[in-house]
Amino acid sequence: MTPDERTAFDRRRKSRNWAILGILVALVVLFYFISVARLTR
Repeated sequence: MTPDERTAFDRRRKSRNWAILGILVALVVLFYFISVARLTR
């Protein structure tokens, strides 16, 4: 693997990791609001 291919691979992996982090944060926020809505009822 050449250095250029390596940096492209690392860049794709980093962007995929950020996407997964964003999805996880969105799920945590969603579950938080669902639980608050159920407790206030």
